[in-house]
Amino acid sequence: MVGVTCVATAPHELEGNLIYCDHGLSPYWILTTLLTRGYDGHGKIEVEVDGEVWMVSLTYQMGGVAPRPDDRVDGERLYELRIGAHGRGQRKANFLIQPRFEDMRHYETNEKISTPFDHTDESEGVNIRFSGSNLEPDEYTELLPQFVQALAHEAGIGVNKRYLNTQVHEMSNITTYERYLRLLQQWSRKLVGQTGILQRLILLYAEEIGSEFELKVNNKDTLGYNTRAVLGKQDAQQLIPGHRYGKQIKHYHPKYVRTNDHGDPLYHPKVGVLLKKSLNGHSFAWSDRKQLRREIDETLINILYWGDVPVRPNPTTFISDDHFEVRASNRNVSLVSDPTPEMEVSQEALLVTTLRDLTDSDMQVLESLVTDGGQQHPQELASNTGRGISTIYRALDRLNGIVRNDTATVSFISQKIAQEVSGIVERTELQIGNAANRVAKLLNIETRGAASSAWNKFCTKYAAKIVGQVDEVDGQTLRIDTLLSKLRSAPEPLLSDVLHEALDAWHTVGRDVQDLRMLRLQWRNESGEWCHGRVNPNLH
Repeated sequence: MVGVTCVATAPHELEGNLIYCDHGLSPYWILTTLLTRGYDGHGKIEVEVDGEVWMVSLTYQMGGVAPRPDDRVDGERLYELRIGAHGRGQRKANFLIQPRFEDMRHYETNEKISTPFDHTDESEGVNIRFSGSNLEPDEYTELLPQFVQALAHEAGIGVNKRYLNTQVHEMSNITTYERYLRLLQQWSRKLVGQTGILQRLILLYAEEIGSEFELKVNNKDTLGYNTRAVLGKQDAQQLIPGHRYGKQIKHYHPKYVRTNDHGDPLYHPKVGVLLKKSLNGHSFAWSDRKQLRREIDETLINILYWGDVPVRPNPTTFISDDHFEVRASNRNVSLVSDPTPEMEVSQEALLVTTLRDLTDSDMQVLESLVTDGGQQHPQELASNTGRGISTIYRALDRLNGIVRNDTATVSFISQKIAQEVSGIVERTELQIGNAANRVAKLLNIETRGAASSAWNKFCTKYAAKIVGQVDEVDGQTLRIDTLLSKLRSAPEPLLSDVLHEALDAWHTVGRDVQDLRMLRLQWRNESGEWCHGRVNPNLH
C-alpha cells in the first residue's frame, strides 16, 4: 500500500443527527419564540457568511411529541423547527430542530417514545436532523449558529451566542455520506464498460459465498447513465485492507443528459462513493467523520487506479464544476494493488490444482454443468452422464472447491471458474492431465501455484501493475505509481533497484524474466510526472 498525492474529492450528500445537550432545551424554546414572535410562523432573510450569500428560511412543522405538563405551550403537540439555507450553486443545508427529553410521549397514544436521552446522564437537549449537499461535514456545525444569529438579529430578538455553538454530544451521528469527482466522459468505459473495473468486480464477487455484491446498470440515455456497484461489509473489507463499511460506488449523469460538450461540465459523469446506514445496519459516529472520509477517498481513488484512470489532478482526466475543483488533495491516499488479479490468481490456482487429478467421471460432471445450463440436481447429473448417483456424489467431493452443492443444486462457485471450465470443455479433447497443463499455460501460472504471492507483494509495495493487451507482450506496460528516481542521492527509491526487485519477484513465481525485461515501462519521477521507456534499459 503506497500513499500518493492525487486529485481531491468533493463532498456531495450528507445526512445525520447533531445532538446538543449543554444548554438543555433552552435553544429550542428561544427558537420557538423567534419563530412565533419574530417571524409570525415563517421567516426568510439573506445573510452573507465568509463572502458567500445565503438565503435562510425559518419555518416549522407539527411534531409527534406531547408537551410535558409544565411546558408553557398551547396545543397538544410540540413544534419542530426548520432552518433551510441555500448558498452558492447547489450548496444547501437543512436543519430540523427537535426537542428531546426523558419520558417523551406520543401526543395521541401517550405511548413512550424512545430517545437517546433514556440512556444518558443528560435529561434533555436538542436533536438536529441535518441534510444537505456540497458542504464539508464541519460546515454544518459552523454555519448553523451563524444562521441562528442572523435570524435573531433581523428579528431584533437576542439569542445566546453559545446556543448550538458548542461541541456536539457523542451520540451525534452520520447516516449518509457521499463524495465525488467529475470524470471526463472519454474515461467512462474504464469504469463501466464491458471490460471496466466494475464488471471485473462482479465477475469475481457474483457467486462468492457470503458476498452481497450487486451491480445495478442503467444505460437509459447514455453509457453509465446511473451505474451503481453495491458492496456489503464483507465485500468492502476484501476489496481494500482495513476498510470496515459497506458502500456504493456510483457512476452517474444528471437526469437530463447533455448530448454535447460545449464547455458544460454536466456533459461529463460524476463518479462517487456513498456510505449509507442501510448498507451497514447502523449509523456512523460523528466523531468518526475523518475516518469515513478516508475510507470513501481510498475507495474512489483506487477504483480509478484499478481502472487505469490517472488519479493525479489533471484537466485531461477530470473537469471542474460548481463544487468540484480539479486540484491536488492535501492528504495522501493509499493506493492498493488491483485486487481482481489477486482474486483471479487464487481461483485459477484452485482450478488447476483440481483439474490435475480429475477422473473421467469428474470431467463428465463438469461437461454436463457447462453444456446443460450451469445448475443441476445431482440426479440430473447422474442421468446426463450415465453414471450412478453414488459416483456423482464422489465426483462432487473431489470437485469441492470449484463446484458447490447447495440444497441439492450443483453449480460452479463463481462465474470466473465457470468461464474457464467452459473454455476447456469447448477447446480441449486431450487427456485430463493435459487439460490441467493447458489451463496452467493458458493462465500463465504453474500447477504448484504457491509462490504467486511474491509478485503480488511487489505490486502492493510499489503500487505497480501490468496494463495493456495480455496476448501481446509488446503492447503491455509495467506501470509503477510510486515516485522513483534515477539518482542514488534522491530520497525516493532508485528506479533500477525497484526493477531488479520486480525481476526477482517475477522469477520467483516461475515466469520468464525475458518477458518482463521486454515490457514497456511507465513510472513517476521525483516531481510526480509520468516517465516512459522499457524495463531492460532502465535496469542499469
